[in-house]
Amino acid sequence: MKDLFPGHFKESEKNLKQVWDSCIFVFDANILLNFYRYSDSTRREFLQLLQKIQERVWLPHRAAEEYLNNRLSVIDQQERSYDETAKAINSLRSDLDNARQHPFVSQQTMNQVNKVFDLLCNELSENKGVHTKRISNDEIKESISSIFENNVGQPYSREDLEKLIVDGEERYKQKIPPGFKDGTKSGDSDVFTEKCRKYGDLIVWNQVIDKSIEAKKGIVLVTDDKKEDWWEKFKGKTVGPRPELVKEFKDRAENTFHMYQADRFLELARENLNEQVSDEIVEEIREVRRRDKIAYKKMKEMEFMKRRKLKVHHLMDELEQVRHQMMSYEKEMSMLQEKSTQNFAHLLPSKVSQNISMSGCSILAFQSLSQEKRFDCQ
Repeated sequence: MKDLFPGHFKESEKNLKQVWDSCIFVFDANILLNFYRYSDSTRREFLQLLQKIQERVWLPHRAAEEYLNNRLSVIDQQERSYDETAKAINSLRSDLDNARQHPFVSQQTMNQVNKVFDLLCNELSENKGVHTKRISNDEIKESISSIFENNVGQPYSREDLEKLIVDGEERYKQKIPPGFKDGTKSGDSDVFTEKCRKYGDLIVWNQVIDKSIEAKKGIVLVTDDKKEDWWEKFKGKTVGPRPELVKEFKDRAENTFHMYQADRFLELARENLNEQVSDEIVEEIREVRRRDKIAYKKMKEMEFMKRRKLKVHHLMDELEQVRHQMMSYEKEMSMLQEKSTQNFAHLLPSKVSQNISMSGCSILAFQSLSQEKRFDCQ
């Protein structure tokens, strides 16, 4: 049963220890990008661990490409977070400094508070400057480059990518992981690199499998991707990697596959590699992920509201077009009725025409015309 459904069973501690002794540790782009979100001490300790296992680390080409393409955006996000924090501090300072409204704060206390606020703002400004320098002089990028020197996979050819896109379209329709959660991303661009964005996760997945086949070793994938096309979830809790992924990996690579988020990877590294990993950095990494989850949820809510607002605008535009069409139809009907009345009056004898213009009633005119014709016949 375990052979048929490997993704539904956990490895024994003995087997897991053997996996960690021989496997290749593969890292996704989000792990590298999160180094810009960690404190200096946490980042330093994490990078030191990677240096110790440097001979067994590997980076898929697609993951390296995504890291380099998104690095500046993450730096910019961190810069803006410093600005937002400084703005919040100054807003609180302004509220407390107003002696004519609640909450009231004595001037003596306010003087002490202002000193702390000044200290905070100065430190935030200095730390923001460190991030700004990384745009052109990035020591984090240099450390990553050094650790993964000669440990980055080769890119797929355009022909291979085109075949993968065709396969990916069918996989996404069938909800086969990973990557189908990105199915809503636009893939209609004429730019080939943009077309590949939709299948980024699937490209990484195939490159990981190819590496396992080439090296004939099991893989431990470390990723902070939280989408349900990577993880099996139950009542909001992450159970483990999707069973379909474990099964596909075993069928294609004939080897073991394990997947962990950064904090769990560090805990297991402490247990299985006898590395020194402090509880503080594990907790900080979890806190960064919690904040990232909140930010991601907020972003999705904003995207939803934006789409909803756009739909409302489209609906209002359509209603306005219908209103204009109705007004145009009414105008045409009025003109046709007026023209029809004029033509009808022109065909009638002059006596009847005068009666119509005097009475303003076409029905009475028609009755009068009928009577005259009847008398003529008699």
